[in-house]
Amino acid sequence: MIRSISGVRGVIGQSWSPAMVANHIIAFTQLLESRHYNQQQKKIVVGRDSRVSGPWFEMITNGSLISRGYQVIHIDIASTPTVQYMVEKTKSSGGIVITSSHNPIEWNGLKFIGPDGLFIAPKECEILFEMADKPEEFKFCGYEDLGRVEKCLDANQQHVGAILSLPFLDLAKIKERRFKVCLDSVNGAGGPIMSYLLTQLNCEVIGINLETTGLFAHTPEPVPSNLGQLCEMVTKYKADFGIAVDPDVDRCVFIDENGKPLGEEYTLAMAVELVLGDCGRRGNVCKNLSSSRAIDDICKKYDSQIICAPVGEIQVAKKMQQVNAVIGGEGNGGVMLPDIHIGRDAPVAATLALQLMANRYSQASTISKLKETLPTYEIVKLKAGIEGLDPDSILAEYTTQYKDKQGVVINQDDGLKIDSQDWWVHLRKSNTEHIIRVIAEAKSVKEATDIATKFIQEIESKRK
Repeated sequence: MIRSISGVRGVIGQSWSPAMVANHIIAFTQLLESRHYNQQQKKIVVGRDSRVSGPWFEMITNGSLISRGYQVIHIDIASTPTVQYMVEKTKSSGGIVITSSHNPIEWNGLKFIGPDGLFIAPKECEILFEMADKPEEFKFCGYEDLGRVEKCLDANQQHVGAILSLPFLDLAKIKERRFKVCLDSVNGAGGPIMSYLLTQLNCEVIGINLETTGLFAHTPEPVPSNLGQLCEMVTKYKADFGIAVDPDVDRCVFIDENGKPLGEEYTLAMAVELVLGDCGRRGNVCKNLSSSRAIDDICKKYDSQIICAPVGEIQVAKKMQQVNAVIGGEGNGGVMLPDIHIGRDAPVAATLALQLMANRYSQASTISKLKETLPTYEIVKLKAGIEGLDPDSILAEYTTQYKDKQGVVINQDDGLKIDSQDWWVHLRKSNTEHIIRVIAEAKSVKEATDIATKFIQEIESKRK
């Protein structure tokens, strides 16, 4: 089981038991009622992705909340950003998403959302986990104070409606283009909301893997190695582009008209280009330490400040709140727009990208040509299993090696980032998998690959 700032994740039949689910749900209600949140209204939004194990998680979740006297706003299969949006809209105490995001089908998990629509902060996560490990201290309601479940059937429509009401959008311009879009939601929660959004924008949608069966048609993380079917569909149907989302719909990536992945970093780049360039906003922009320098260059062009945070949605979200950012996100296809809510949101990301494409059509008639107008970098993301390695010792060795090296800046806010003029590499333990991530960026694929491979090989040489 992995417990981190990204919630709790584990393998069904191994890490998870019904009691383990209930313990974390009940602990979350105690946390909300404690001095850390002071929530007394006892109302929680519950949604899930489409995983096969989702229904039994959902029943235990709802039953646990009822036993604690909570009103459950049940939105069934829904995206993580939809739950976040609905928490704020309904003024709920918090929210729970039953999902393991991009992890394989045998995994499931719980994400916990505070009353502000943000994931709970690292300190509060630790308190929740401590509470969950002390079930003997739980208290429950008598029959007269039990909670209840209320179904909400239009959460997707409410979420999309808020996005399409953004005052800086020119919906007529998007609709005029009548984009032909191939959409792959990997049989997760994204099929209904993404299809609805694109249809509202007058797109012709050619869908694959849209059914919410939870039987993922391919490995669910939306990275190039998993998107071959979508790439083929784009060229077969002569689509303008393809869109892929992960099972809980907080990450959005694009395939160009030639069937080539645009690169997940360019989802955020297009969104920032729209907000700063076309919308004329100025201000702070936040990204995580593993995100592309393309965002830095776009900010510089528009006299805006880039501010970095450790990896993890809540880390970026808290930084965005602190500096009153106009937009932010992570380079994994996650866009965070405070106008809707401060959380990664694939429907928001898709809408902003479509608006940019529509606005720039006369100068860049395809998405590949649009990419050519943005800063160009190549990023390579590798990983090594953590077994037999001492990550802290490895990072300490690299820190000693590079801290006084001329022309190099190191950052230890999240693992270790080594930043030089022509390249950077970020080494860190994952919040969601038992791995060490090695992410490198440079001007060419070869250089980025060489850098990432060098570090991976050195790390592997230390395996015991």
